[in-house]
Amino acid sequence: MEEYLAALEQAFSDYRQAIAAYEKKRKPTDGLLGFGHSLQDEACHEKLDERVEQVVSDICRLHPAPGDAEQAVKLLLAREDMPAWPLAAQWMLRALERHSLPLIPFLSRETAQALLKRYAAAYKPWDRLPVQKQVFKALKARL
Repeated sequence: MEEYLAALEQAFSDYRQAIAAYEKKRKPTDGLLGFGHSLQDEACHEKLDERVEQVVSDICRLHPAPGDAEQAVKLLLAREDMPAWPLAAQWMLRALERHSLPLIPFLSRETAQALLKRYAAAYKPWDRLPVQKQVFKALKARL
């Protein structure tokens, strides 16, 4: 299981490096008024999504123990470093939260309750996108 959690962490690390590389080479006018190339056009977003989806699928096939599922879900949901990421990356990280849905049934009730409390504080009802609503509903159903 450790190798899958490490693969998940590596996917986020590689994504951060890809964003840093883009930021280093970008021109001040890139993406301005829809011209040039912007971060949202980078292929790194799709690559991250595919990698995370694959790792989560592999973890679910193993029927993880509650502690292992908790670690994976926290990597997907509990990103304290989110404000430090560029806005286009923050939207991607929020969208990736949907990959926690197949892992939530493997969580213990206590963990689901703690994550629900933390998630509810992070996303007020009026700030929740459909993905956050689904995650909130799944965590609540796990109680």
